Amino acid sequence: MIKKMESSGNSGTGQLGLDGKVVGNGMESLSREEREEVGLLKSALQKYVRRGLGERAAYVAYQLSNKKTGWILWRRLNIIAVEDVLDATVILVVCELGRQAVKYGYDSWDGRRCAVAASLLMADCRKDRRSDEFLELMDVAEKGTDNEELKAKIGELAEIEDYVHDQHTASGRRMERGDLFWYEVSSETVGKTSGYEEWRRWFKPLMVRLAKEE
Repeated sequence: MIKKMESSGNSGTGQLGLDGKVVGNGMESLSREEREEVGLLKSALQKYVRRGLGERAAYVAYQLSNKKTGWILWRRLNIIAVEDVLDATVILVVCELGRQAVKYGYDSWDGRRCAVAASLLMADCRKDRRSDEFLELMDVAEKGTDNEELKAKIGELAEIEDYVHDQHTASGRRMERGDLFWYEVSSETVGKTSGYEEWRRWFKPLMVRLAKEE
C-alpha cells in the first residue's frame, strides 16, 4: 500500500498567478521521493479511471486530496475529463467540483468528497480518447514519417471540402456562390435536434425558393 502523503502547508505552487496564468504544475515544492510517489499516484488514478475501476480511483484521489497535493490532484482530474472522457457535461461538472474543493479545502470532508465524486463519475463514464490521440497522431506527422497510411490520413484531413467555399469566403465569392448555395449546401448540419429537424423541413425549401427568386 502506498503511504499517505502528509498534509502540511499550503498548496503554494501550481496555483493561478496574478495574471491569471497557471504557475507550475504543483510538483516544485515536493521532495524527489514525494515527486516519484505523486507521479505514481497520478498515473494510477488515470489508469483506474480509464479501466472503470471507480473504487480504486476514488482511493487514490482521497490519498492526494490534501493541502500539499490537492492542486496536483485536481489538475490531473481536469486533464482526465478532457483526455479520457471528452463529454461536455462531465468536463464542466469536474471543473465545478474542483472549485468546490478549493472553497471547502482539499483536506476537508467536503473537499475530499468532491475528489471521490469526480473519480467515481469519470470511471463510470464511457471513454473517448480522441482529443489526446489526435495530438499523438499530429506529433508523429510533424516530426516527419515515411508511413504511407499516416501521410494519406494527413492529406485527407488537410483537404478543404467544396462546401466550405461559400459566400463567407473569398474563394466562394469568386465562384459567385451566394444565398442559394448557402441554403442548399453550406448551411447543412449533421446530428440535428428533433426540434431543428422539424424546423428545417419547411425553412430550407422556403429559403431556397426565395434565393432563386432574387
